[in-house]
Amino acid sequence: MKPHFRIGQWVLVAGLALALAGCEAKSPEEKVAGLRARYKAQMNGFVVQEEPVVVDVAEVVEGSPGGGADAATEAVAPVMRQKILLDILVQHDSNERLPGVTVDISMVDAAKTEKGHWRLWVDTSKLQKANKTQLSHVLEDVDYTEGDGFFVEVRHPVPPEERGEYKEFAPAG
Repeated sequence: MKPHFRIGQWVLVAGLALALAGCEAKSPEEKVAGLRARYKAQMNGFVVQEEPVVVDVAEVVEGSPGGGADAATEAVAPVMRQKILLDILVQHDSNERLPGVTVDISMVDAAKTEKGHWRLWVDTSKLQKANKTQLSHVLEDVDYTEGDGFFVEVRHPVPPEERGEYKEFAPAG
């Protein structure tokens, strides 16, 4: 007795064959890019801290035209350095996770023009699906002005020519 296939079975077999033929093995970079797309980061807040910069008075006195203690007192105005403490949340929604992701941090002025940009490697090796990890990061010596803001993101897509700046795209991951 000959096996008989119905038209629906042929369509199913043909569709499965096409699907399998269309599946190409992904490169390691494509796989990382796909997993990165499942991560997100958000700013939870930031705090501006100011601290005085320690100045060597002897250097100021030597460099002063009149010299002496009065010149040093006039020449040394209190100089403040700013540090920004960022509170960041990172999460993902995949059963497969990366050992870490690079988070892009942007500082913008009140007109939303970018004033600074940093990249931060975040260890996500123990981050479970749908959970968030909270972390703090300090940006040193930042020129913060009232009205400035900070934004974070797990950038997607990352252009191939920039992937070398993202640790997760390194051959060892």
